[in-house]
Amino acid sequence: MSTHPASLGAWTQVERPSMLHRRFEFGSYAETSRFLAELEKLSKETGLYPDLSFGTTHVNVTVYGSDDDRVDDAARAFADRADALPNCGRSNDGER
Repeated sequence: MSTHPASLGAWTQVERPSMLHRRFEFGSYAETSRFLAELEKLSKETGLYPDLSFGTTHVNVTVYGSDDDRVDDAARAFADRADALPNCGRSNDGER
């Protein structure tokens, strides 16, 4: 796994398969639910549907690149926009 903090913030980039991953943390289930609703809107708008797993106060988001060799601009743009969502929570390292 390699992380590129300057360009990806709290996201982790994995080379094979090419993907971006981030864990969002929340203070309550209500905040988690609101974030998931906003993420759904973003997916419908962009046509990108990341893999999600979630619990009461966290959401794991994995966005795959369009091919096995690299994370494409669409995946990076989705990650940037997910970071900008209202109530986007904290990453697993406490970064907001």
